[in-house]
Amino acid sequence: MTKKRSRRDGWGLFLLFWAMLLLMLGFLVCVVFYKYTAVYEETRAERTMDELMASMSEDDWRETLAKTAGGVSEYENARELFDGYFDSTIKGKTISYRRDIVHSDDEQTIFSLYAGAARIGEVRLLPHETGDRFSFGRKEWTLDSITSKTLTDSLQALTVQIDAPDGVTPCLNGIPLGQEKIIDPAVELTELSELEQRFDAARPRMVRYEVGPLYGQITVSDSEGNEIAPVGEPEDGMLRYVIMPTTTYSLRVEAPEGVKVMVCGAELGDEQVSKREQIIFRGLEEYLPDGGYDTLLYEVDGLYIEPEISAVCNGVELTPVVGADGKYIFFYPSDDNISIAMREAVQNFFEAYLKYTNDKYNGARLKDLTDCILPDTELYSYASHSYDAMIWASATETEQKELSYDNFHRVGDNCFTCTIHYKADFTATQWHGKDSYEREDGYKMVFIRQDGVWLAATMSAFE
Repeated sequence: MTKKRSRRDGWGLFLLFWAMLLLMLGFLVCVVFYKYTAVYEETRAERTMDELMASMSEDDWRETLAKTAGGVSEYENARELFDGYFDSTIKGKTISYRRDIVHSDDEQTIFSLYAGAARIGEVRLLPHETGDRFSFGRKEWTLDSITSKTLTDSLQALTVQIDAPDGVTPCLNGIPLGQEKIIDPAVELTELSELEQRFDAARPRMVRYEVGPLYGQITVSDSEGNEIAPVGEPEDGMLRYVIMPTTTYSLRVEAPEGVKVMVCGAELGDEQVSKREQIIFRGLEEYLPDGGYDTLLYEVDGLYIEPEISAVCNGVELTPVVGADGKYIFFYPSDDNISIAMREAVQNFFEAYLKYTNDKYNGARLKDLTDCILPDTELYSYASHSYDAMIWASATETEQKELSYDNFHRVGDNCFTCTIHYKADFTATQWHGKDSYEREDGYKMVFIRQDGVWLAATMSAFE
């Protein structure tokens, strides 16, 4: 008799079949997954990056990143700036990378480069163009570019402003600035002394240049190559330089105390006084119980504005005497109470002086002169001891062209000062012939009254 299979046996076979099928499918899935994993690992962009990182030395990174650092003007050396940046930021540090998820896709993969915590650039990978040797649609990645972070993003920027006289071309880091860098062709020179700041005269005009941004060492020089120091520290990213004009002026002014001396409308003060003395009263102390007056010498050098000098005393504008060296000499205005005797004393003295100095070997002329001079003074001693030298002097004819006695000023009851100015043509007769010349002189005089007679006490030539 044939035995019938039970339902239980059929169900078991069914389960066995499906189990075998699932095992087969699982095996196939594992094989595919394993193969995909191998392909994925081989085609990961990080694999290409790891190979790149292993192949690059520190010097390779320096040279590669330097090529794309850029970003500076023609007045700076980009390579020098980059080397300084590299040495301070990258050198000696481990360089790592991190995928830029935002900018990476199927068409490109971007990796950011880091030296320590500082971002220094990026690497761009692209799929290999020949690309079908890998299954699952995967492609190999190849290097497209290595780009440095923009150099200027890591450096502090400054703008340089340079004021220079018209006709002077400034140089920045050894390179002359062109006309296109001029932002104002006529600005006033502001870097002046305290005195010149008070002048009411027009200030010199300058040309203003501006260059920026700059990131490295800054050297400013004039047309002759002389280096110029900056004016103070940078303010709001601006560093100023001023090339001062080469033409400068000086002044020397002599005036009695109490005379108000002004230069271009600015009054000179104690800070401009280089000397204070009573030289014309030297040796006359016994005749001046109240003393004489101080004469002040003002000296100022290095002015950039041509000085216009004036002086006032008690509301009276004074006329200067200009010395041979350009010094301005002022005196008190003439007093109203100058007597005829005082004027005659000055005239008699100077006439005697001219006759003595122009006549040959004339002892009478010397006596006439010394009779006009206060005894026991330097002037009296000088005249007395000059006689031996005058023996050898040439006889001289004088043609007087100008002669004036001015600036009479009382100093107490028995003293006054004045000036003598003359101009004349002289012809000296010598053994070999005649010698003609013009002479102009001026003298500061002090007269003392002794026993009712006015006598010359000191005589000082204008300097």
